[in-house]
Amino acid sequence: MRASDQLITKVTIPEFHPKIRYQDAVFMAGSCFAEHINDKLDRYKYDVLSNPFGILYNPFSLARSLDRISNLTYYNPDELVLYDGLYHSMDHHGSFSGKDKQIVTDKINKGIETAHQQLKKCAVAFISPGTAKVYRYKETSSIAGNNHKIPQTAFSAEQLSVQDCVDAFEKIFAAIERLVPDVRILWTLSPVRHIKDGLIENQRSKATLLLAIDEVTRTLHETSYFPAYEIMMDELRDYRYYERDMIHPSTLAIDIIWDLFSNAYLDPKDREYHPLIEKIQRAKEHRFLHDDREAIRIFATGQLKQIDELAAKMPELNWQRERQYFFQYLELD
Repeated sequence: MRASDQLITKVTIPEFHPKIRYQDAVFMAGSCFAEHINDKLDRYKYDVLSNPFGILYNPFSLARSLDRISNLTYYNPDELVLYDGLYHSMDHHGSFSGKDKQIVTDKINKGIETAHQQLKKCAVAFISPGTAKVYRYKETSSIAGNNHKIPQTAFSAEQLSVQDCVDAFEKIFAAIERLVPDVRILWTLSPVRHIKDGLIENQRSKATLLLAIDEVTRTLHETSYFPAYEIMMDELRDYRYYERDMIHPSTLAIDIIWDLFSNAYLDPKDREYHPLIEKIQRAKEHRFLHDDREAIRIFATGQLKQIDELAAKMPELNWQRERQYFFQYLELD
């Protein structure tokens, strides 16, 4: 054993079969960590939809969102809350908020429809709660998914019990299984730290969620656990793997966890295409230093040729975004 190998506590990742293939639709919901995994899957052109209600952290809000998506229970304008000149849904992220009540409602309901269609065809659902600490909006007595910077006096704080979380996770499972009886659910605990109330409270909250996830993975069929939290706490036990806020995993940490995730859960034959797709994505991110329009056209033409070659090998993938991006450079005056 190399000396460097003794500096890391390796986390064992449970087997996951069958592996996720390109033809498998994926649904993701939960914390910003779920967004990071979604972004990676989307980058490599998997059929994935993440957080149709925006980022949600607590089990109750996740369960409510999945229930409304599964049942196509639309929102009406009267469910919105007006604060600071904007209409908000207490179940949604602030990105849905706006000045026009009807526009906000329409945007929310369109998201429900899109999520319902994705959920109906999904092979794998990825659920990533982040905290068992919740805030109840006093005006409605309902647990809020987002506080929208409304004064703290409008909320009462609560700590969910293990059984509370188990009940919420069972509702999530039932809502998804209602549409897709053979769905596989992959649970994970977000490694993002919620330390507003202190490190001890954060650890109690994470422990509560871990115990609840353990309960549902033992009692519900077709469920498993990806140890992202344990990887962050043990394999990456160093503050260099955190952003400057010392709360969120750094880009490097996310890349490492993604590598472990993809090796464990994605089909190895499909992963062979990742480096080729990465070249296309990096070409999209390329910034031209000089306004040499002919050189830019030649570059774009070359990328479109590579896209055509990849599309011939993987006809099931949608290359519309990439083609549109490079086509714009062919039309330069």
